[in-house]
Amino acid sequence: MDKEVPTGENQGMEQGCIIYVFSGTGNTMMVAEEYRKALGIRTEIVSIMKDFQVLPSPDGYSLVGIGYPVHAFNTPLIVHKFASWLKEKDGKDLFIFHTGGEGLKLNDSSAKGIRKILKGKFRILSERHYVMPYNMIFRHSDKMVKHMVTYMKALVHIHAKAIMDGIEEKAHPMPIRILISAILRIEWIYANIQGKYMKANDSCNGCSLCARMCPMGNIKMVNGKPVFGTECILCVRYSFSCPRNAISIGLLEGWKVNGPYHFRAIMADDSIPDTIAIKDLPVLYRPYYRRAIRLLSR
Repeated sequence: MDKEVPTGENQGMEQGCIIYVFSGTGNTMMVAEEYRKALGIRTEIVSIMKDFQVLPSPDGYSLVGIGYPVHAFNTPLIVHKFASWLKEKDGKDLFIFHTGGEGLKLNDSSAKGIRKILKGKFRILSERHYVMPYNMIFRHSDKMVKHMVTYMKALVHIHAKAIMDGIEEKAHPMPIRILISAILRIEWIYANIQGKYMKANDSCNGCSLCARMCPMGNIKMVNGKPVFGTECILCVRYSFSCPRNAISIGLLEGWKVNGPYHFRAIMADDSIPDTIAIKDLPVLYRPYYRRAIRLLSR
């Protein structure tokens, strides 16, 4: 992203901000809450659910945020549809943020589709990616979790200041990254197919937490057991939060991470260092945190 000269004052910024968030297991919602603290203005956070009609419009807010977890280097389909549903056309300021388990630059191509949809409806100020703990593939250590969250909080506050100053940044993802993201949109189709392979095992006690949590209404309780439909978007919220680890996610079962990260306890534990030296980080994460350090040192 290339930084440009601020385009002027944000007229009516005192009207406040509305942040629309799709969050599978809670990481992206945590980032949204940090934006609420950092922006310093009245901020409402709204969860993106299947029924867009019940969501408040951005009318009456001078600033809009959209946040989501990156799925296969793309915006989740529900967020893509939500961007199309937004009717705002007065050019008010909008910022985008997304989360993922690694800091690959491919993540910065994930918003290409919704940027195209939102262009002309809003003035898109900028976009940020935040590395947060995986809920698929493998489970991060408490030490790595604290490192991630510490940097996330600092970076959000830097971005919030730029937002409030009205600084506009243009995104220039490399064409090859855009192409890879476009190819991987097959995940949208696969997510629907995946639904029929999900099932609850004998450990299920019929608590219905999964059905109540599903943002798509894709899980129904039948004879005390969850039954999965074909509108899954692979947020894995139900599996991640299941108190009995009773739900198989089919073909992706081997990648499942079950149970929440205890963020509050981890952040309060003085025996865990706040950050990890770059040289001690896994190689995959070093470029992201080098960029983060440069940004924070400006």
